[in-house]
Amino acid sequence: MFGLTLLDLLVLVTYFVLMIAIGFGSARLVKNREDFYMGGRRFGKFLTAFFSFGAGTHADHAVGVASKSYSVGLSGIWYQWVMLFTLPIYWLLAVIFRRARVLTTADFFELRYGSQFMVLYSFFGMSVCVILGGVMLFGTARLIEALTNGGIPLATAILLMAVASLLYGSLGGLIAAVWNDLFQGILTIVMSLLLIPFFWLKIGGLGGLQASMPNREAVFRLVMDNDITVFWIFMMSINSLMSMVVQPHTMSNAGSARTEMDSRVGFVSGMVLKRLMTVPWALTGVMAVALYGQGTIQGDHAFGTMARDLLPAGFAGLMIACVMASVMDNVCVFMLCFSGLWTNNIFKRFLVPTSDERTLLRISRIASAAFGVCSVALSFSFGDAPSALRFTWQTVPLMGISFFLGLYWRRANRYGAFASFLTALIAMLLSNGLFRWSGDAGLPLTISFFLGTGLVAGVVVSYLTPSESEEKLDRFFLTINTPIGQEHILQEFELEVASRDASVERGQVLSQTIVAERTKVATRTKLLPFQNWEIPVPSRQAWVGFLVCLGLVLLMLSGLRLLAEWLAHG
Repeated sequence: MFGLTLLDLLVLVTYFVLMIAIGFGSARLVKNREDFYMGGRRFGKFLTAFFSFGAGTHADHAVGVASKSYSVGLSGIWYQWVMLFTLPIYWLLAVIFRRARVLTTADFFELRYGSQFMVLYSFFGMSVCVILGGVMLFGTARLIEALTNGGIPLATAILLMAVASLLYGSLGGLIAAVWNDLFQGILTIVMSLLLIPFFWLKIGGLGGLQASMPNREAVFRLVMDNDITVFWIFMMSINSLMSMVVQPHTMSNAGSARTEMDSRVGFVSGMVLKRLMTVPWALTGVMAVALYGQGTIQGDHAFGTMARDLLPAGFAGLMIACVMASVMDNVCVFMLCFSGLWTNNIFKRFLVPTSDERTLLRISRIASAAFGVCSVALSFSFGDAPSALRFTWQTVPLMGISFFLGLYWRRANRYGAFASFLTALIAMLLSNGLFRWSGDAGLPLTISFFLGTGLVAGVVVSYLTPSESEEKLDRFFLTINTPIGQEHILQEFELEVASRDASVERGQVLSQTIVAERTKVATRTKLLPFQNWEIPVPSRQAWVGFLVCLGLVLLMLSGLRLLAEWLAHG
């Protein structure tokens, strides 16, 4: 049945029952929107790490990396390793998302730029959720199709995963998603490593691998003369940074942690784990070359075909469970982000502002169903996994320019934010339509063009138009630079503003302690002595963590280089 043995089916059914049970069990903990979207901000380092790993890792990534590595060799690893170089920066940024104290990234943009730009991001973010959900469903369904030799066709796999993930996600919200991320993370590690020992036995170890490779030097090169070049890696690293900060799930990932250290350690640890798992994905593509020869199978089927041919009975069902786990929870997370943007930033703000929490939770679950319909429909429009990944790389980062301008440059305003987004969007469309920059060769040119023009437009328009009010700017920068646990500083600021706006004497006088603390927070934000620059002075925790992350990056690069040399030359 479905190209699987009875044992395989038993493993698969057990997995589905466990996932749905977690959804029902978590439902009793969901009392309000913060529980539904942020899990009540109760997650420690361990769960935050697996949330980061799970939300950022899905089977379409494994399919895409294996597919590209099957085509070009080990250099296909850069389809996911481009984010390796930004790990130290994420250590610095994670705390910003936690200190923002908001439910969605749209709330963050409203705090900085106002309600008009919040609306733009809300619809942009919902579109991103649908796009990423569609890409994940497509890539994973391709893998399941190959695993079952067509027994579970593409359409059936997509619908099965979508319905199951939406069911448990709409019941238990982010609490169910994070606990499933824990199981998903374990299963994803199993999925990533499971093929290697079976392949190694079949091929006859290192000697057999090298004998089956007619051009080992080319296969195990880490950088190519064309397509995946040093310039490609450099531009994709910048692009990945611009993308990550505005992906809707990043706010829930880093912002749902219990403390700032939980956020930093958990967020970065999950990313380190993903970088480690990318190595066996790339090796799977290379192993497919050794086993089948280059160009004899479809690249998207490399991972699934090897699993089907190498794994004994029961392991195929385990692999399918791993694959489904890796996408279902991500679809669930994007569903929650989509639902939060619609309910919190559109429905409550503009349609029915008087809605109570019970009504908003109901609307959130209705929005979840709408997300499912849209993402499933989109998943049928892609041709292959690498092209699907390139599609997301050119659309998601368009909003990242506004994020970084607003985070570090006080003069940036809503007009510049709108201009940067629209200019970058037009530049991206021109790159693909007019200049015909396509595939991997054209990708870094496209990124350079839309990021460069978007940045220039944001800066120029911000200079030519009125700045945001000093009160709005003070509120924003005080918020993101006030540590968790010192909310009294923000409360006193709001009290002072309210009293001033009412033109009456305040009922209490700010204590010297509060004034001193606020002055200390404001002073700490100034690394450079320029009025409009808000680059913070790194704390000891920030510096130490940054250096540790940098060391991990160098260690992983060295390890990959040694691995490539060993596989090529022994």
